Amino acid sequence: MSVVRFAAWILLLLLVVASGLEVAYTSQEVRRLHMVREEAQHRQDEHLAEYSRLLIERGALAAYQNVERLARDELAMSFPEDVERIEP
Repeated sequence: MSVVRFAAWILLLLLVVASGLEVAYTSQEVRRLHMVREEAQHRQDEHLAEYSRLLIERGALAAYQNVERLARDELAMSFPEDVERIEP
């Protein structure tokens, strides 16, 4: 009976050690995944900031004054002297 009891204690000890190692591994994996998530969040914040800046720049470039200046200076366009209205 003593050998069976000793084997049970050894098995129990091995299971406790295995359980402890699994807890340590899982904790480390959770820390690693948290770090990966934080880095992804940081990259997303940077991309959102760049997107906002690009939207502001696009709005500025599409402003009427800018379009008129580009048409006049770079494309040598001008508003016509005589404007005719065409009726359908």
